[in-house]
Amino acid sequence: MEQQRIFYIANIRFPTERAHGIQVAKMCEAFAQNGAKVTLLVPSRKTISDDPFSYYGIERNFEIERVPVPDVVKFGIVGFLIESFLFARRAAKRAKKETNAIVYTREELPLLFLPRQSAFYEAHQLRRSFFLRLLFKRAKGMISISQGLKDALVEAGYPKRKILVAHDGYDEKKFSVSATKEEARKKLSLPEDKKIAMYIGGLEPWKGAETLCKAATYLVKDDILTVIIGGTDEEVKRLQPKYPCVRFLGARPYRELPVNQQAADILVVPNSAMSEIGSRFTSPLKLFAHMASGVALATANVPALKEVALPTQAFMFLSDDPQNLADVIRRALSSECVSERLSKAAEAKKRARDFTWDRRAKNVLAYMKSCLKQKESS
Repeated sequence: MEQQRIFYIANIRFPTERAHGIQVAKMCEAFAQNGAKVTLLVPSRKTISDDPFSYYGIERNFEIERVPVPDVVKFGIVGFLIESFLFARRAAKRAKKETNAIVYTREELPLLFLPRQSAFYEAHQLRRSFFLRLLFKRAKGMISISQGLKDALVEAGYPKRKILVAHDGYDEKKFSVSATKEEARKKLSLPEDKKIAMYIGGLEPWKGAETLCKAATYLVKDDILTVIIGGTDEEVKRLQPKYPCVRFLGARPYRELPVNQQAADILVVPNSAMSEIGSRFTSPLKLFAHMASGVALATANVPALKEVALPTQAFMFLSDDPQNLADVIRRALSSECVSERLSKAAEAKKRARDFTWDRRAKNVLAYMKSCLKQKESS
């Protein structure tokens, strides 16, 4: 059987400390593990100096090509548009050099320079622009990271039959760690004698981390320590004085996540309902990693999270409500709730096995193959 050729086009710094870089890296790795010959096309923008494969802890089973573009993103929206346009045109030109290759992209603009119905588009949010909506209709098929996003795309006029829902995932092998809570806390210089509620991820408003920061003012009265891992140096400098009872540890490499989350007594995914991304569209990587951890989980009661983590698998709280979040954490960590806490963690770990990168890649590859067969028979 001929090896499937895939060009994955991503207009991102690579590697990057942002979660989207992890998702791209893991999908390229998983596509390759499932027999595809993969080339990742990214711009030649300045980025972290680390080797991408080492930074993400992934196999060297795919190629990375850096498409030359001027690094003008720093000049604001005009610079971003110039860079995006040039990258899209040049990446599409590179991909078109090879016949019978699948083009897979999470960018709309490359679709402008590719033959109609020749590429697959992975949607991460709903684009309101009429021009961009016209572009994604040029795709052969679409992969949506959540059911809520698929519903919104259908409402926007994209054919329901052409959309595959494929939530994000985690690496089952990487997250099968044996680190104890004591070992994880020692590594992070965290106290061993306190209960810890932990958030790991970016500090963008829609991710809701400040809801947990505000809840910390209530939790400290019960001797529960709130720990935040993630965010840029600037974000941490801004938030630390505002929330002195929160322990901010800054950004840590993704490869450390399996051990770091073991330091918590409860892991929190506090998505904000004030944004469609946080409420309906997202498929946060941390959610799957936390479910696989065996540590108790608290999630905001927004549709995007409820699609994955069920009430039997997580303690749910009212989104954007610090007092309610504090009450839920306090109850979850109480001595009266030990049995429920262990049961939910075990159920979440079992459920997580449905969301590995390997399974996601298999589903997406099967979907693309099906779409291409329809083209051949038409």
